[in-house]
Amino acid sequence: MFRFVVIFAVFSVAYGTILTNDFNGRIVNGEDTSIQAHPYQISLQTSSGHFCGGSLIDAYTVLTAAHCLQKSSYDKLQVRVGSTNHNSGGKLIDVRTFYAHPGYNKTARRNDVAVVKLAAPVVESATVRFIELAAESPATGTTAVVSGWGSKCYFWCVTLPTTLQKVDVNIVSLEDCASKQYKYGAKSILDTMLCAYETQKDACQGDSGGPLVAESKLVGVVSWGNGCAKEVTPVFMLMYLRFAHGFWTLPKVYSMLRLFTLFALASAITAGTVPTSLFVGRIVKGVNTTIEVHPYQVSIQKLNGRHFCGGSIIDEDTIVTAAHCLRTTTAAQIQIRLGSTSYNGGGRVVRARALQIHPDYVHKTNYNDVAIVKLAESVSESTRIRYIRLASRTPLTGTRAVVTGWGVECYKNCTKSPLILQEVEVGIVDRNACASKAYKYGSKIKDTMLCAYDLGKDACQGDSGGPLVANNELVGVVSWGNGCATAGYPGVYCDVADERTWILNAARTL
Repeated sequence: MFRFVVIFAVFSVAYGTILTNDFNGRIVNGEDTSIQAHPYQISLQTSSGHFCGGSLIDAYTVLTAAHCLQKSSYDKLQVRVGSTNHNSGGKLIDVRTFYAHPGYNKTARRNDVAVVKLAAPVVESATVRFIELAAESPATGTTAVVSGWGSKCYFWCVTLPTTLQKVDVNIVSLEDCASKQYKYGAKSILDTMLCAYETQKDACQGDSGGPLVAESKLVGVVSWGNGCAKEVTPVFMLMYLRFAHGFWTLPKVYSMLRLFTLFALASAITAGTVPTSLFVGRIVKGVNTTIEVHPYQVSIQKLNGRHFCGGSIIDEDTIVTAAHCLRTTTAAQIQIRLGSTSYNGGGRVVRARALQIHPDYVHKTNYNDVAIVKLAESVSESTRIRYIRLASRTPLTGTRAVVTGWGVECYKNCTKSPLILQEVEVGIVDRNACASKAYKYGSKIKDTMLCAYDLGKDACQGDSGGPLVANNELVGVVSWGNGCATAGYPGVYCDVADERTWILNAARTL
């Protein structure tokens, strides 16, 4: 009664598959669980109720199976988040659009993965959490858990349990699953699949699109199988798709369906600041991340390789950074490292051709603290280099955002920058709120500024010029602040929406 789960290999290009008759997933021999234990789990619904599962990977994005959406239209769908029950509780959110993988093929069982974009953002809480995508397939024998509301048996159970179910299974590698030991064979188990099993345990009809999680990471999307918990046959395919957080822009969504090694999608991380006297940026209480998650991030360096500021690539030869970073330097004195998680090695190093500081930049007040660098040669997009779109509107107070950089990880006692890219999440505070009595800056907050704040988290020395990203757009450039992660003093950024026209004109004419 060995049962397998075929999952999409995270590190391979997304090529999953599906079985035509197993599209409604169910847990077999599982047990009741709670949304607090699996806060990434969502229920995909129509007016008739739950029909597929999915996983929340950022504030706007759900990952599910392509086969779940083949006969659907986005305006007929809703997503329930934050509830142990599929038919009540939590929050129901409308769907703005969805995209199945462009290479999805029902017959060939390839690329059975899709993203659903929500009409409104989701805020993390005790019952709602984003889950990190795995960077590699787990080894054979790794314990994993699959969850969902599928019925508890295969033939005789006709109603779905209202309470979320979960079952533990063991990972079986692609090679092992395709071997003669099991019954699918090499022709059915493709190079984008992975299996999982446990005696008399499985997920099939009713759990399609749902999560397979190992070591706290999303390792698969329930896809297909031969029956439920049958002897020595895989039960469902779970597919992986690697993609860069922050780049699911609607016009480019298909080009973003690439395999990127993701770090932490579960925590869509955000912003920071720099103090007025210290313009070399650092992340406070951040975590390690990778360039695949933030492929717009660049390191601005002296020619000896010394990192001194961050920046964001917005087109093939343009970097956006802070004016204060370039105030005392020339283009001939700097280079840009792109496409690397480490600032001191890897990726690609390109010399600067020219730079331009905003003509109305005022160093004393940090007014118009923005500049661009033009590269000496064009840079093409790849899995580790992606241009980021400029925001056209300032995000609302409370919007979650992520700031990244190589600044040191604490304020007073950390003297070395981490080699690994750091990220931290904060909440947007608009300029009116930031200048109000709720905070301590007052009239220092000008009309070209934007704030972001989360108690004990920030960006300051070492992260100057780096990106603040919200809703998949560049919304801020790390500029200044009073200390680092200091109570009552949000991090202050140059407002990209306010400076957008100048940035685009300068990029075009320089």
